[in-house]
Amino acid sequence: MFRISFLHQWFILLFCGVAGIIATGCRPHPQPPEEMPPLTPCIIEVSFGNEKIEKVGVMFRPKNGSRWGAGGLTDSNGQAVMKTAGPFEGVVPGEYTISFEKKVAPKNPKNMAAPRLSLIPIKYDHQHSELNVVVTKDQKVYSFELEKGEENDQRVKK
Repeated sequence: MFRISFLHQWFILLFCGVAGIIATGCRPHPQPPEEMPPLTPCIIEVSFGNEKIEKVGVMFRPKNGSRWGAGGLTDSNGQAVMKTAGPFEGVVPGEYTISFEKKVAPKNPKNMAAPRLSLIPIKYDHQHSELNVVVTKDQKVYSFELEKGEENDQRVKK
């Protein structure tokens, strides 16, 4: 029977641990696509009924038809750091239609087929929003006060 001493076990464990850390911690960060224009930092502040609101999806759809839209999710301070093409912080300067979305699960969790409820009026969603924003290199923070409306509890499709 083959026995490994305690010291050998310890070295094997240490080697595996270090190798695991190196393998997971040394990945290169993704590089933006070559065709992506330069990005400028952009933070969106969202309040709803005079309160900062978290977990609101913020979407930028380019007015010029460009593929470089952006998105973000508000934190507990109501701020969303906008990102383009997934992980790249910042926005291509230009004019965008901006939309907002915050949905919650139905009250009956057993009914998974039930549509989610929108907490933001549908006039701000991606199909109906008429809000525009012009992102420039000189301005970094843009604030939006969303108005509550009767349609806040509209059911929306998943």
